[in-house]
Amino acid sequence: MNLIKLFIFLFSSIHFVTYSQQEQIKGAYFGFQYKPIIGADYIGSSTLNLNNNSYQSTFKQTIGYSFGGIVRIPISKFIAIETGINQIKRNYIVNYQITNSILSVSKSLSFLSFDIPTNILFFSKLSNKLFLNSALGPSFVFNPSNVASQLVTNDSIIFKAEGRRRSIFSIELNANVGFEYRTLRNGYFYLGTSARIPFKPIFDVATMYQVNGMKNIMIGSLNGAYVSFDFRYFFPIIENKGIQFQKGPVDQ
Repeated sequence: MNLIKLFIFLFSSIHFVTYSQQEQIKGAYFGFQYKPIIGADYIGSSTLNLNNNSYQSTFKQTIGYSFGGIVRIPISKFIAIETGINQIKRNYIVNYQITNSILSVSKSLSFLSFDIPTNILFFSKLSNKLFLNSALGPSFVFNPSNVASQLVTNDSIIFKAEGRRRSIFSIELNANVGFEYRTLRNGYFYLGTSARIPFKPIFDVATMYQVNGMKNIMIGSLNGAYVSFDFRYFFPIIENKGIQFQKGPVDQ
């Protein structure tokens, strides 16, 4: 949780720094973002180990991604609201190892979800075009379905992994900090990092080892917390000048 404390500290610091700044941003900004995501053990376990007397299995979170659209709505000279909609894909490698055997296999398993973040954003002006941003807020998540993967060896040994969602809808904590380069004609370019922490495990998981009709099942849960590197782009606001509507033949 030290990372979240750091985000909160930066969040509060930027609030006081930007209080005296007089520049005001007008209008809503639209853009898109892409985030490579990775598991992080210091905010939530990225590995789940299950074992008994017959075999052991491990869920290891690997690189996934999040992408989608984003909207920024300024509400004061130094505060804005950011929201949007994103698709998130968490990827895992499931390793199986039979006790007292050289047999070891692995299979991938992915969890897909969609989220609507609602962050409050503070920014600090570092130079004419460079800003430091810090944001914090909840993310409302939709988990569409359960998932499963199966692997059958040449010896007709079956390994299977399943993930069952805890709930269709959930809430996760989202925090991010980064730098933004703003141009009037070409839009805004943002590079930063984020942390995502679910308030409870997002999936209950089970692995099965079956041979000669005999099944051995183990269960556990996955937290799904991750950190990401954020790439964002906001389109520029183009103000039309002059007469907005020209009369046509019908209006003559």
